[in-house]
Amino acid sequence: MTWERWALLLTLNEVIKMKHIGATKNAIMIIISSSMDIQKNPYSKASVNKIIELLKQYHGITVKRRWVFYCLHDLEEEGLIARKPRYKNIAPGRIKQMSSMIVFTLKGAKYLIKKKVIGAMQLMKRILDWMKNQDKRFPTNPVLTDAGRVEMDPGDARRFFDLAARVLKPI
Repeated sequence: MTWERWALLLTLNEVIKMKHIGATKNAIMIIISSSMDIQKNPYSKASVNKIIELLKQYHGITVKRRWVFYCLHDLEEEGLIARKPRYKNIAPGRIKQMSSMIVFTLKGAKYLIKKKVIGAMQLMKRILDWMKNQDKRFPTNPVLTDAGRVEMDPGDARRFFDLAARVLKPI
């Protein structure tokens, strides 16, 4: 299977088949994407408390911590994000849990592109660079794609981005 065919297998139909993604989950996806520095570190380390604060400030949504954890779990189950727990040794024998590192999967980046989120194409390019082994900074967690690592021909990558540029051209 060519890279182009594999990349296009995840179409809008697959995004439509997902569980209901409500307003809170959409807002959380936007908050996570806006809290990323795609050029420097394309992942978010926003804590649940920070997500709650930003939901209320920018989206007018008031939720409790437990609901944010449910939403993050649902987004992870849908394959839109991946989380990696982080820990810090603060003293011998004492470990402190820190906020998880949240990254978007290829499916999550396509979802953001469908929703026309600013920076989603740049995030998609970063993920594809990681898949081609050109970006060593992107998290090396194999859950970012369902199929694992896929070698991509540069010509296929160029055709894929040309296709995405035509599809996402402003009206």
